[in-house]
Amino acid sequence: MTRFVVTVSLGAILLFLVQPMAARALLPWFGGSAAVWTTCQLFFQLLLLGGYAWTHGLVGRLSPRRQVTAQLTLVVVSALSLALTAAWWGGPVIPGATLRPPDSTYPIARLLLTLLLSVGLPYFALATTGPLLQAWASSSGVSTGSVYRLYAVSNAGSLLGLLAYPFLLEPAAPLRAQGWLWAAGFVAWGVGLTFAGRGLSGETAPKREGSTAPRPLASWLALSAGPVVLLLAVTNHLTQEVAPIPFLWVLPLIAYLLSFIVTFESERWYRRAIVLPVLAVLALGVAGLRSQDIDLPLLLRIAVFVLFLFAACVASHGELARTKPPESQLTGFYAAMALGGAMGGVFAGLLAPTLFSGFYEFELGIVFVLGAIALRQSSRNVIRAAWPLIAVVAMLLLIGTVNNQVGVLASRRDFFGVVRIALSGDGDDETNLLMHGRTVHGAQQRFHRELPTTYYAPESGVGQLLSLERATPRRVGVIGLGIGTLAAYGRPGDVYRFYEISPAVIDYAQSDSFTFLSGSKAKVEVALGDARTTLERESPQAFDVLVLDAFSSDSVPVHLLTREAMRLYASHLAPGGVLALHLSNRSLELVPVASRVGKEVGLVPAVILSQAKSNWALPARWLLLARNSESWAGLAVTDENPPSDVPLWTDDHSSLWRAVRW
Repeated sequence: MTRFVVTVSLGAILLFLVQPMAARALLPWFGGSAAVWTTCQLFFQLLLLGGYAWTHGLVGRLSPRRQVTAQLTLVVVSALSLALTAAWWGGPVIPGATLRPPDSTYPIARLLLTLLLSVGLPYFALATTGPLLQAWASSSGVSTGSVYRLYAVSNAGSLLGLLAYPFLLEPAAPLRAQGWLWAAGFVAWGVGLTFAGRGLSGETAPKREGSTAPRPLASWLALSAGPVVLLLAVTNHLTQEVAPIPFLWVLPLIAYLLSFIVTFESERWYRRAIVLPVLAVLALGVAGLRSQDIDLPLLLRIAVFVLFLFAACVASHGELARTKPPESQLTGFYAAMALGGAMGGVFAGLLAPTLFSGFYEFELGIVFVLGAIALRQSSRNVIRAAWPLIAVVAMLLLIGTVNNQVGVLASRRDFFGVVRIALSGDGDDETNLLMHGRTVHGAQQRFHRELPTTYYAPESGVGQLLSLERATPRRVGVIGLGIGTLAAYGRPGDVYRFYEISPAVIDYAQSDSFTFLSGSKAKVEVALGDARTTLERESPQAFDVLVLDAFSSDSVPVHLLTREAMRLYASHLAPGGVLALHLSNRSLELVPVASRVGKEVGLVPAVILSQAKSNWALPARWLLLARNSESWAGLAVTDENPPSDVPLWTDDHSSLWRAVRW
């Protein structure tokens, strides 16, 4: 039994260690969008289905000895694929620059293809570990209870892998080194698999035992799909409202995996009398929060949604565990679970972004999960209470959806998030807003359209900088378009070049709802694509001012704040040019990070904190970086010596963990 436990645990650790690692490596290539993580989860869910289907076919058609031969052949081929990618890119797992997308079109397809080439075959081989070794353990005479307990062991290993990445591996090793360590672990897993297969005998395929009990396939699929929909929906919610960082990606997945450990380790752990009432209370609480626009503190917001996800997963997976078949049918059972999970992943990761203009899969997922659990109940009292509860939850969620649409003039969803145009105020104060999640990305007054607003008002750091008198025309670069508010500062002869990754944002900024671009006195250019990728391909632009204002909801994408990125920005500055970084946000303290990176490339920092003085202005925090302090002479600088005693961010080493305002 020991050899099965060790190999299952190592395989599970590697399975879930590589997920945040791959997403972390690819995040800069796709604009720092939170959708990178959910797309990665979809990819790994589909490969998990493939691995389980492989195992089901292997166990059903081949003798134990031939199963071992076929599986080890798959492992050898997978190891060779790692060797090939290492020779091609200079290291395994982490893709090389040859796969970097040239633009922001077809991001999901390109991301899935990159994952397939970099880690697809090894992950597929690892995905077979749990059900295959359970089948081998059963063939070796291990008891049924112990065989199913291996599934809980597998999920415990997965949990360990998830926790190890943000807390141990990511802070300790650069990405290339992480890839080599993972590849070494894969080889060790292959050795363990060889030992686990020793002792299996038999030259004929095993006969599957018949069963008179019907297989509840529809129930298996529903109870597997619902938690995955909620997993991706909660992940979207957290990463849109906070930041796309590995810890917040991992936290919902930890809750998801813990639910498998609780429900499959022992039948004693899942108690309907406890779990279902807790789920009902949490469902009502979450639905109530969604029905009202309540701004909870960061930790409380995270706790409420993750606890609800955990309760929903425990209830769903607990009902699954109650229907698990005899061990002779376990590979089919796991294949059905994987199919349900893949169906949930396809819905939340592919269909929902296409069908919906908002993150409505969360509301649908709640009702679906509650309904699937209710259909599994046999107690009349539980059934009588369940459907009114579901009706109340659905009503609250519908109220929240309707309330969120009040004042919304247009809404679009793409790979980079949900963008909305909303109307606020009345009379002379009517204003069109551009919203990304709950964050305002621009506001233009309907009757004072020429006035810069929000974080870019005249009293803001960038407003003061662009208002300075200048004898010659100014060339300005802006990373992050928003609604193009900064173009309001343009003068005849000036050039304002905006870099924007989201086609939806560009379309809205150029629509009739906003006129900062069309009404600017300067020449305005808009470049579609990730700003860093585009700037790397352009000749030096000689910007007098280069503004970094690229937000993913409420956080600057990490890859735009590294040493390598800062060197790139500095190379595009004219002599005496200024780099202006917008660092206002609710959840992160990024001034020390950006100051440290700026100093690393020879730039001097200064902070300008501004309070709202004009109409529709917002308090703002701007960090200015230049070759010398003379560049901001005449500006109301708040701090010319901002703190910078934090670890240096590079493309290989960066962590938002320490920057979060808990």
